[in-house]
Amino acid sequence: MKGIKICLTSSTGGHLHELLLAIRDVDVSNSYWVMYDSPHVRKFCSDKKHYFVMNTSPTNRLTWVVNAIKALFILLWERPDVIISTGAGVSFPTMWLGKKFFGSKVIYIASAADVDHPARTPYRAYGIADLFLVQWPEMLKLFPNAKYIGVL
Repeated sequence: MKGIKICLTSSTGGHLHELLLAIRDVDVSNSYWVMYDSPHVRKFCSDKKHYFVMNTSPTNRLTWVVNAIKALFILLWERPDVIISTGAGVSFPTMWLGKKFFGSKVIYIASAADVDHPARTPYRAYGIADLFLVQWPEMLKLFPNAKYIGVL
């Protein structure tokens, strides 16, 4: 039987750290990473299957278009069963396209930095996530169908 293929996607720094905490007990042997390129991420990904996309800018729509095209090609090639993300915006094209065109299940974990006022990505991910997880109970007021998991 074929194992579940997992796409892991996040931006660097705290988002990556939280994603690593979230998957610490998950078998990710059949997985790949989608992140933007930086020296830190290059070192982290050196022994992992990975793809780099552009760092997105809320004011530069071209970065979103380029990432959406690249995400589409990656999804065509990889066809993940599940996409797990902690955000931020760099991950959204992969989540949205994976859900809409490939039927991938999306698990989104809102950042612990989002105590009661999240950034843009959680609002976008909430509508497409099959499982939306929050780390603070205050976030349930904004995302009533989320599951509270506590701080990772």
